[in-house]
Amino acid sequence: MKLIKTIVLLFCFLFTTHALGKSNEYYQKTLVHVLTKCNSECQKQIFEQEAKFAFAALFEVILNQLRFELNQNTKKQL
Repeated sequence: MKLIKTIVLLFCFLFTTHALGKSNEYYQKTLVHVLTKCNSECQKQIFEQEAKFAFAALFEVILNQLRFELNQNTKKQL
């Protein structure tokens, strides 16, 4: 249980400073909720949801960058 709390805490700290992260208030509320009112199953579920969101957001940024670069290469070839 302590490991899960540590992982969630590190995850929150990493993504609150990241451009893809949610607002600081969101992470503060989530962290307080996880540490005070959640059991281990709840903590696991919250961590999984946040990891899925972060992965989807990161993947979307990568796809947008690839689209931009392909568009630029197409313009150069014309």
